[in-house]
Amino acid sequence: MKAYHINNPLKILISLSLLFLFSNCSQSVSVMADNPLNSTYAYSNNININYEIIGNGEKKIVFLHGFGSSLHTWDDIKYMFPEEEFTLYLIDLKGFGNSSKPEDDLYTIQDQAKIVKQFVKDINTDSLYLIGHSFGGAVALVTQSALLNEKSKTKISKLILIGCLAYKQEMPVFAEYLRTPVINELTFLLPNKYRAEYVLNKIFYNKNLVEENLIDRYSSYYEADGINYTFITSARQMDQFEYEKIISDYKSIPTPCLIIWGKNDSILPMESGIKLSRELPNARLEIIDECGHTPQEEKPELTFEKIYLFIKE
Repeated sequence: MKAYHINNPLKILISLSLLFLFSNCSQSVSVMADNPLNSTYAYSNNININYEIIGNGEKKIVFLHGFGSSLHTWDDIKYMFPEEEFTLYLIDLKGFGNSSKPEDDLYTIQDQAKIVKQFVKDINTDSLYLIGHSFGGAVALVTQSALLNEKSKTKISKLILIGCLAYKQEMPVFAEYLRTPVINELTFLLPNKYRAEYVLNKIFYNKNLVEENLIDRYSSYYEADGINYTFITSARQMDQFEYEKIISDYKSIPTPCLIIWGKNDSILPMESGIKLSRELPNARLEIIDECGHTPQEEKPELTFEKIYLFIKE
């Protein structure tokens, strides 16, 4: 994977860190309220997966968030799904949100997919849909490929991939920082709200939407104990994803698939979505204008509409 060339990155981050440590800026981060629908999935003795359940309908949907995020990335669309028709399972992937963060060096996309595969098996339903955003989209693809290869009784009826990480490519600069020794530790000296606003301005097309409530949501992702290890290890291990093998499997995934892409995605180029839609045999691509890397947050109504209509087909 080709690295970004950054002029004097160490000097830049040390300066920024000192600036914020000694400035008068106060760091105010809102804490998400406890949700009575939150549950825990015990994957192993040391790995508990936090997830949220909404609704009681027959159609089951599992949601997988992107890198550095949590189940709260779906907050803007989750209540749009009719509760009598759908049951939503919104997962915090291992190491993110309120899920366990063991220092076991097992944070590859394949490692995450093993957990998700067991989770969806344990739901035990004939009507299951899998939605993944970015890094979570890669996890969804690997999960479905594994289920098909082992001829599992668990069937994913349809896949929805949003700005999916499907091919090896350059890392965005904030992820590249996390892969660079010393610099990765220095990034965590910066206030959470500053880091959140920086990331949001990178991933959103419409910067006017980067408001306080959204900044608070993203800054909450950086609060948990052990999150530094998770971010650094996950970013470093993205290179260990066996892209060639999974790409060769795309043509063998017959599952109906909706691919949603922001036309102005600056993190994963739209060309990747076009390529993926051609390699998956039963996929179609829906492009959202004036939208960046997180359509579920930047254009939630339109994103929900596309998902809902696809599932209803």
